[in-house]
Amino acid sequence: MKHVESIISKILSSKTTSEVDFKGHWVNELKSYMDLTISGTSVTGSYVSAVSKTDAPTKPFDLFGTVAGDMISFTVNWGSSITTWIGHGVIEDGKPEILTLWHLVVAIPNETDPEVQWKTVMSGADTFRRA
Repeated sequence: MKHVESIISKILSSKTTSEVDFKGHWVNELKSYMDLTISGTSVTGSYVSAVSKTDAPTKPFDLFGTVAGDMISFTVNWGSSITTWIGHGVIEDGKPEILTLWHLVVAIPNETDPEVQWKTVMSGADTFRRA
């Protein structure tokens, strides 16, 4: 939870700008990376997660989303789960960053079982830096 609080604090204290160029190659603190293409307000690209059940990076997965000024959201459908990130582009120490909060929803065998319902949705935060 400290990481989420840190991201929120950074969003509130960083210089946001409508001049953030989201296109290109971005890497987060866990070494996951994405390549973004921007066309108008549409975001497309690919995402490779360094965090997986096999401890090896995933194959590239399609990513899609939207931008509005310095705000961005994007989604990756992993097959048995979906992750959506939403955040702001900021300039930190003269360098662009994307500060995000994410939600991951996973398929579980029995959604009505209260013992496993809590496993359906997870949340967290990521900071992406241009690579």
